[in-house]
Amino acid sequence: MDAVTIHRLESAWADSVDEPLALYESSDPSVQTGSYVIEAGERVPETGTTSHDGDEISVILEGEVELVADGERYTAGPGTLSVIEAGTSHYSVNTGEEPCRLVYTVLGDL
Repeated sequence: MDAVTIHRLESAWADSVDEPLALYESSDPSVQTGSYVIEAGERVPETGTTSHDGDEISVILEGEVELVADGERYTAGPGTLSVIEAGTSHYSVNTGEEPCRLVYTVLGDL
């Protein structure tokens, strides 16, 4: 691996639909960074909630997503960064009319 890796996100978005695309992973420490597109009207996960053993950090680049965590609702749009603490049950819904494009990092196990 080179000391520096550059990912062109415009070429990653197509592979980031329906499921996150890991752009970087490490096992020591456990980290995953990737891109994700949440389509208009889409809920992630489709039913129920998800949580991770590590903190989840996301930067919203385009679109808007409603994040529901522990019963609280938050709205994140372009230029925002969200941090979901490890073990927090959550889901996201794109209530807008355009795709939401984001870059995420999970610090710890998924």
